[in-house]
Amino acid sequence: MNLAWLHLILFSLTALFALLEVDYRFRLVAVALQYMILFWVVSTSLSVGLALVKLIVGLAATILLGAAIWNMAINKMRKVPWSQQAFRLISGGMMVGLAFSFQPSTAAWLPVEPLYLRAGIILSGCGILMNGFSRHPLIATLGLLEVFSGFELVFAFMVNSVLMTGLLALVTLGLAAIGAYLTIAHQSSGFR
Repeated sequence: MNLAWLHLILFSLTALFALLEVDYRFRLVAVALQYMILFWVVSTSLSVGLALVKLIVGLAATILLGAAIWNMAINKMRKVPWSQQAFRLISGGMMVGLAFSFQPSTAAWLPVEPLYLRAGIILSGCGILMNGFSRHPLIATLGLLEVFSGFELVFAFMVNSVLMTGLLALVTLGLAAIGAYLTIAHQSSGFR
């Protein structure tokens, strides 16, 4: 089996898990795993040092968001209707199907291996779905980070630049810092 297929399967599973999971902590773990897989993939295209920057920044962003929910009262598991979970699963499955249908047309003008292009579309699409399914600032931030990691996956195969890697790292940390602030403000306001 080609290693790109393994990466595509791992990205798809973590994106669907982050979309379906109810507990915020497990969603953070799924996004952290996505950054580890992103490091593994990007280290084949960029230098290991630049890929390591993406890994460290991604893990720092998830740790920052984890610190924001550290004292969140998660006493009992929220009950989610099965219809909502089924809808999320169907939507995620449609995003995977959409990624496979977009590939022939986009491969002509993006010089990226088709399987990695599909993985980037799946990550970005599931991140957009995650944003659409929740109003909680933490979930919105995780969705934005997932959209951005899908973009970084595709972009890493097109541009090998230290400056762009630094700029992308700055945007990722900025998103995480704003998301952590909004999550803490949301908790202190007492809304669920």
